[in-house]
Amino acid sequence: MPDIPSSAISQDLSVALIVLDARRRRSLTTALAASQVGGARAFDAYPSRADLPEIKRLACDVVIVDLDHDIGQAIRVIEDICSRHVATTVMAYSSTNDSTLLRRSMQAGAREFLIEPFLAETVAEAFARTFSRRPGRGQSLGKLLVFVPSRGGIGVTTLATNFALALKKESAAKVVVVDMDFQLGEIALGLGLTAAFSVVDALVNAARLDKDFLATLLLRHDSGLAILSSPENYNFFPSAIDEGADSLFRILREEFDYVVVDTGTCRGLLQEKLFLEADKLYLIAEMTLPSLRNAHRLISFLTARDGSRALELVLNRFNSRQGEIDEKSATKALGRPINWRVPNAWVAARAAQDTGIPLAMADSPVARAVVQMARAACGKPPAVEKKTGGGFSFFGSKAVETPAET
Repeated sequence: MPDIPSSAISQDLSVALIVLDARRRRSLTTALAASQVGGARAFDAYPSRADLPEIKRLACDVVIVDLDHDIGQAIRVIEDICSRHVATTVMAYSSTNDSTLLRRSMQAGAREFLIEPFLAETVAEAFARTFSRRPGRGQSLGKLLVFVPSRGGIGVTTLATNFALALKKESAAKVVVVDMDFQLGEIALGLGLTAAFSVVDALVNAARLDKDFLATLLLRHDSGLAILSSPENYNFFPSAIDEGADSLFRILREEFDYVVVDTGTCRGLLQEKLFLEADKLYLIAEMTLPSLRNAHRLISFLTARDGSRALELVLNRFNSRQGEIDEKSATKALGRPINWRVPNAWVAARAAQDTGIPLAMADSPVARAVVQMARAACGKPPAVEKKTGGGFSFFGSKAVETPAET
């Protein structure tokens, strides 16, 4: 457990007590004061669901719930608070050390179990653990790098995966890639891995999600890249899954220097949250009319919400020698310059998917392009241009061109 001054805890944690008996409220208040945790707000009845906004308005870091007066009501309150206020730590409280009560309260979402009579040291340790789990305790958050397709089937998963591998190598930092295609994600498959758990397990268990639980959900590639996979089985998920996103991405950004996200099929509030919180938003398009039209619509949406500041446009499967639409026309249609061009290597990409050996693990035009993107993302200068048998390979804001593959 971290060595945290009790004075820091008393200054930084706000507390609410849901304890119906006046004597027990006084006893608990005295124990909190002895642990230098003061200023608790007390409730003398179990709140109804309609009362929960009042607890949210108080922005309480900790809510202590008495189990002994009515266990059914207490468990219901714990579940309600944990499902709606994932940043709040619920501590269950009882006069008996009953393993059944402990298990039920923890299953409902409680993170600590306090037993009467209280020892000041025990209470202080519980609050210290809560304090250590709080977001933003002075540490800088990792960068959120989001890949968004302008339409399906244009290679965004391949780009996001190989970018994450390149970023891991170029930055030597902690990097995780998150597959948000809940139904048909392919990142784990493309890396030759099979996932036992997925991003959905994190989102639906937001009430008990912390760095230790998250660690059990992650895959590890030989490169050191961490992967939060999509589910292995096809399924549909409730809209309430969005509610766990704040907690998930906060913890990911606390634990990793770079969080790379393939937005896949996620939609609605979850996708909008990723759009607006991204440090870099890579919008992937092709030189086709449907893709460019959709890209323009997304640009308009982001501009209206001040989300275009982080936007970078990427033309995938780029070949300047082919196509009815030239780059000048595409730039004019989009209303902003193209930041990156990744060459057409469809056959090589398909082979990489089939073998589970990513393009970034060997030298290739696509690998060199994503390396340039990764170097820019981690603040490194562009790689030096290398002469090849067919001339020079160009990176960054220029094109990397190869003959078209069919």
